[in-house]
Amino acid sequence: MSESIRPHAPVVHLDLRTAELAGTDPADLRNAVTARLPRPRPHDHRFLVVDTPAGLVGHRTRYEQLMGYPAPGRVRVLCLLVGDLTAHPPEGHPAERRLVRPDTLRGPEAGLIWAGDLHAGDGRPGAAAPDDPHALAVLVDLLGLPEVFDETLDVLGALPEGVAAPGLRVLEHGLAPEVRSQAWSEALLRFAGSRTAAPAGVAAHTGADLPPALSTLAVGAASGSPGRREEGGDAARAHDAAAEALADADAGLLAFGRPAGLLTGAGRAELESALGRARQALDRYHDVVGQVLRSDGGTAGAQPAAESAARLARLGVAVAPAATSGERIGDSLRSLALGLLRDGLPLRAVAQRFAQLAEQVQPLSNTPLLAALDGLRAGGPDGRRPEPDPPGAGVLALTALTGVLGGLWSGAALPAALTVPVLVLLGVLLVARRLPGGSARAVYASWFGVAALVGAAGGVAGAWLTGLPVWAAALALLLALGCWGRLLLGLWHGYAQRWGRERGVVPLRGELDGLDALLTRALREFWAVEERRYCADAALAVVGVLRTTADTAEEEAARGLAADRPEAAEGAESSEEGAELWLYESGEEGPEFDEPSWTEDYDWNLEPPRSAGEFGAAGDGGSDFGADFEADGSGAGADPGPTAVVPPWLERGEAKGGPDLVTVLTGDLTDAALTALEPYWGAVERGHVGDAAQERIAQRVRELLGVARDHLRHNDVLSAPPFASPHRDRGGPVGLLGIDARRAADSTALDPDGHTVVQLNASEQLDLLSRDPSAVALIRFGPEAARDTVGPDTPYGDGHFGGAPGPRGEREVLTAAGRYAGLLRLTGLKPGVVRTVRQWHDEAPESEEYEW
Repeated sequence: MSESIRPHAPVVHLDLRTAELAGTDPADLRNAVTARLPRPRPHDHRFLVVDTPAGLVGHRTRYEQLMGYPAPGRVRVLCLLVGDLTAHPPEGHPAERRLVRPDTLRGPEAGLIWAGDLHAGDGRPGAAAPDDPHALAVLVDLLGLPEVFDETLDVLGALPEGVAAPGLRVLEHGLAPEVRSQAWSEALLRFAGSRTAAPAGVAAHTGADLPPALSTLAVGAASGSPGRREEGGDAARAHDAAAEALADADAGLLAFGRPAGLLTGAGRAELESALGRARQALDRYHDVVGQVLRSDGGTAGAQPAAESAARLARLGVAVAPAATSGERIGDSLRSLALGLLRDGLPLRAVAQRFAQLAEQVQPLSNTPLLAALDGLRAGGPDGRRPEPDPPGAGVLALTALTGVLGGLWSGAALPAALTVPVLVLLGVLLVARRLPGGSARAVYASWFGVAALVGAAGGVAGAWLTGLPVWAAALALLLALGCWGRLLLGLWHGYAQRWGRERGVVPLRGELDGLDALLTRALREFWAVEERRYCADAALAVVGVLRTTADTAEEEAARGLAADRPEAAEGAESSEEGAELWLYESGEEGPEFDEPSWTEDYDWNLEPPRSAGEFGAAGDGGSDFGADFEADGSGAGADPGPTAVVPPWLERGEAKGGPDLVTVLTGDLTDAALTALEPYWGAVERGHVGDAAQERIAQRVRELLGVARDHLRHNDVLSAPPFASPHRDRGGPVGLLGIDARRAADSTALDPDGHTVVQLNASEQLDLLSRDPSAVALIRFGPEAARDTVGPDTPYGDGHFGGAPGPRGEREVLTAAGRYAGLLRLTGLKPGVVRTVRQWHDEAPESEEYEW
């Protein structure tokens, strides 16, 4: 292969037999070439020209224009001549068939291939025409592969006169049309995803699955504490006063629950004073929190950030500055989308993730918080004293036991048995009096009195039956009094603590905690409000783009693979207008997206490329040459139809598809979406994500899906589309086509007699071919995708592919496009058959300068 020409320059197909290029006007040629070249223009130009042998003379001006076509680099021309040679009688001799060519088409930058009969026929009735468009479309498609194009020109440069007649053996292997169409539709639907509101497996973002900038916003907005009370401010003073008063209330309550509190009420006044101070401080704190919540009209971010910060500062609160920026947010959204899509999530699942992210970071209205604030005050203490609970069975049993111990009297000392019941009743009434329980006081006291009386009666009965002496009864009475004192103090402490807490300490402390929580939530809404709103708006814009892309994919699936690509939207900018401008919602024209890519310069109004060659991989170079044949259903790479005659050198193999087919196609669609979205992230970083930008991206997606569809139709699945990620493994023929890769390798092997190659000449034309073995060259070609799937004993595994001479002097080429494998034999013509002329007798020397 030539070393100096760039390997990915496209091959431009031109048919000089058509009316478009029949004249000599250089403007017609310029327009035809411009329509077939991608943008930006490649450095080197390759031209594959179809003509007739007689056309070499008639179109010599066109060839001069082609060889002198303005290009930054080299210009190479491969001319494919179809049809028989014309008889040119030398002076004084019989007419002989000669190939007359202009001197312009001499090597090494030009070469000629003469295919006298594409079906190698003998002219029998009913045989296909020598220039059969179906066979010509395949041959043009094959020679249009940049690798084959370059190798052919290099080989022609080594042959006599730079002219050869081709012989071919070609295996065109690919998916059956119905399999390709079904796989395309399945891939599109898988790529789009389900329309359910919550796709399976999609959970809310926890922060760990987000880029750092987005994680900070999502976690900080949900559970962070980005605000604080400024020391010495109104909020801090009110909060500290309430906390101090509640601490004093706890101390007073502890003192009130001691025996002195029961006997004299000591500590009660201090407790109620502390509760009153706490109430006042909480009212002030309540007002401060309410002002914070009503700041900015009840919605964080409604006012400029500087005004909000100043207003909050006057209330004694401050919000930490945001640790991110719009640029970082845009880049993080891009990273998140790339990661999710490359992980295989469908578009709608990714859109759901972005919608959840927007919901997490979107600043909310403070109206619910204001309602919660009013509920906190309504839930405070109402001034009622809590009624005592009915005593438990254990306490009553202990009281009864105390009555038993104090009632072990008999005889004249029997009235002493009432000592304990009376003391129990008086003690309980004292407790109820210190902390009155309303109507339940008497009931509360009666429970203990009855238990003590029952116990005393039991003690009297026991003493009468056992004849217990008086001294024993006196000792039991002392024990009973001790037990009752302990029991009474325990009852008092527990009831006093319960009363104090339920009366004020617990509700007021709960209100303080609630106010702290509301203030934290309010300040959380004010934190990074502009960045969060920016992030939410950008995420929702991406959601719209992704869902529109999913809808477009479903429309493509409904249209099917065989449908023609829809025309570009009316009013789209043409390639002559230069740089594309993006229109923002404000109506102003903004700069182009920051990140350059081939999508920036691609002319979206022209017919899309039919192979990857136009964008950096081998293919047919984006030419519409096949359109000349598609009128009758025989375009390059298209199905020939039931009436087409398959040339004898062509074998078509239709595969049923492998296990990786739909997955790889889905990956191609994902790469298309990522390519279309790439320039969109620059608009996200600048905050220009309005409807106009989204519609532009949707148009890019539609165009790229059209490119992907056309690539699959014309190049099948083995070759990667122009936008496919170079790092993604596509697999080989086994996984994609479901065929044995050795079949492609075998198609490049010669049998011992060399009969596998069909010479593209009629029998009467064979005598014009050279018989010199040194004037014959062989090029083996095959898809690069099959290289790693065959063994070292096959032509793919001998280590000679890539343009190097093979073991028998053949040339061997791996092509990025995966449609063809086989052999191309180039045989030079006999000496004297080719005649090169510098000037015709009836013309004066030309010195025309073409105006390009």
